[in-house]
Amino acid sequence: MIKDDGDIVRGLGFVTLYASYLEEQIEELIDFLKMFKKYKGGWQISGKINHAIDTLTEFNQNRFSNLILDLRTCLQIFEERNAFVHGRIYAGIKRPDTLKSSRPNVPDREVESAELYQLANAMNDFRSAIYRPMIFELPKALREYQDSRLK
Repeated sequence: MIKDDGDIVRGLGFVTLYASYLEEQIEELIDFLKMFKKYKGGWQISGKINHAIDTLTEFNQNRFSNLILDLRTCLQIFEERNAFVHGRIYAGIKRPDTLKSSRPNVPDREVESAELYQLANAMNDFRSAIYRPMIFELPKALREYQDSRLK
């Protein structure tokens, strides 16, 4: 777990870095699932996550309900990341640090380093949550699926 040191710039760097690690884990999941359903989508992480959710839902929604929920949470996490990465953070000298959104009609808001560190740590936690089923549960389910198709 990364400790909040009060540095917004460093916190934003961790968010960016950990987002890339989480995206890589999701890409590995998609690669793992390609025997069931190939990914023909684009580069956006939301498309990758939605593909994984759809594939797991079609494959065995009940068996992988926790993984599907974790992937849905990842969609929200990446939305939060987008707000920071595509927005602009202005350091305040006599006022609080401010996040200006890149989206129209979204008001400026105060930003603190703690929320950036919390987001980076959540990304790391969900990276592990996506990885765990890939160790035993998903390989076993895919083998069972292959065996059933051979019969």
